[in-house]
Amino acid sequence: MFYYFSRFLVRLALPIYLRKLCVANFDQLPKGAPLLLASNHPDSFFDAVVIGSVLEQPIHTLTRGDVFRKKAAAFWLRQINLIPVFRGSEGRQYVKNHDVTAQESHDALKKGDAVVVFSEGICVNEWRLRPLGKGTARMAYKIWYGEDALQSMKVIPTGLNYENFRGPGKRVSLNFGEAIAAEDIQTSPQEYEKWLREFNEILDRKMNAEILTIPADAPKAEQQRQLNAFFDKCAAPKAKSSPLLGAIGWAGRMIHLPLYSFFEKKAAKLTARSVFYDSVLFGMLLYLYPVIVGLLAIIVAAFAGWQVGLGLFVALPLLAWVGSKY
Repeated sequence: MFYYFSRFLVRLALPIYLRKLCVANFDQLPKGAPLLLASNHPDSFFDAVVIGSVLEQPIHTLTRGDVFRKKAAAFWLRQINLIPVFRGSEGRQYVKNHDVTAQESHDALKKGDAVVVFSEGICVNEWRLRPLGKGTARMAYKIWYGEDALQSMKVIPTGLNYENFRGPGKRVSLNFGEAIAAEDIQTSPQEYEKWLREFNEILDRKMNAEILTIPADAPKAEQQRQLNAFFDKCAAPKAKSSPLLGAIGWAGRMIHLPLYSFFEKKAAKLTARSVFYDSVLFGMLLYLYPVIVGLLAIIVAAFAGWQVGLGLFVALPLLAWVGSKY
């Protein structure tokens, strides 16, 4: 229930946090087939939030195992369908968990849910696809050819492209690529290592087709030029197109500025400008903003009547939404 409650909040909050989310080829996703979404990983946990916000079926996300080591954190992470992945480098005691991870992913796919795997293995705030590990290939092989095989499963190359990686007000392009089926791999499954290499070559090519690539050493002006050109097709509304909405948007931003500044500073302190900034900031706003608005509405209702309190409860999120768009 907590997963569905969180997804409900995400679908309300993401249009406020983002200036624009553009989704490409969503209608081409295979219908009725188990989906393994192989995505790049430029913005930590926020990547799964964006992907999960548009899919109809629940998603299960493979996530670095070290964040599960505290029991309280592990409990709540499990409630939002995160599956831990432990690397062998984290200790031999975690190697046995590889099979558990694969089995949990398999069970989710059998139910008709989607599984998201970040094929690069690590998260870096950059505009390019890093070299792929073998994890996605091994998982696909096990699902297609292991026990209780799911030959109907499709691998979906997925590209996440961000205008920036620091806070709200950005545009995001989520691109779904051409599905990969078991029969697309020409190498015999008996030649395991060769099969993995061919799978990765195909996946790398199809993922790169969905991802904006900007050299890390490109000057900032050139980076911005390429970002502007890429996001021209993901147009957002402009304040000058509607002076009234522009004025309301300005008022919405000013009203929310003190609250947002508090959360912004808190997130920056907690993440020390790491790749987790967007995830932590959005997470705090997602769960705490409704509580704060609800408490303010109750206080106002106690003094001015329930009609005024209810109006405030509705008006504040609407002002936040207009402020994010105009």
